[in-house]
Amino acid sequence: MHHMLTLTPLTAFTFGLLGSIAHCVGMCSGVLLLLGRAGVQTPRERLATHAGRLTTYLMLGVAGGALGRTLTALLANRTLQSGLALFLGFALAYTALALLGMTPPPETAFPALSALWRRVAHRRLHAPQRGVVAAWGIGLIWGMLPCGFVYSMVLAATASGSPLSGGVIALAFGLGTIPALEGTRALMAHGVGRMRRFAHVLAAALLLLIAGQLILRGLAWWGVIGHGHLGGIMVW
Repeated sequence: MHHMLTLTPLTAFTFGLLGSIAHCVGMCSGVLLLLGRAGVQTPRERLATHAGRLTTYLMLGVAGGALGRTLTALLANRTLQSGLALFLGFALAYTALALLGMTPPPETAFPALSALWRRVAHRRLHAPQRGVVAAWGIGLIWGMLPCGFVYSMVLAATASGSPLSGGVIALAFGLGTIPALEGTRALMAHGVGRMRRFAHVLAAALLLLIAGQLILRGLAWWGVIGHGHLGGIMVW
């Protein structure tokens, strides 16, 4: 899976920004309301929750990249690597279709995980501790919220085949989600239905582009099609 996926930090940030407008404004608005009820009110505490969430994303990205590198070493056979590339590509394509409302959200496939997250989050949000450190801990749990949008980021990190690249992808993605999450109240108040629909389409298109690259590369490794190059760079 070496050089399987070309995903720059800027692309990951853009995906996070677009996807958060399209997806997180609706899904995480309830989480933000609970944070307010739990006493996370000051700018420092809100920043700490984002820092905790990004810490979780960073760990997931590093773990995904490490998994990708391990699978690369284990699946030395190009045929098996092709199968992995195709699996990741179709998984990302499914997530893109879910963003467009054409397939069920991926997180619905793991109801037990969602129930576990709700129990853990409920306990942490009602804990007596307050302050920046407590807010950071809440952010860690927030980052584990079952979410197809986050799953796609982990898949992209896995496809990078590198713990460092996976971590950078995840961190850039997380940073891209902050503006929309911080502006959720204003966005909801001013009614951004058209903007969210447009963001849905752009985020899904970006995911489909990455998925297409993986699928084409998998098919090329199988010999079904030829590899595509842009100058000296292998695109697929």
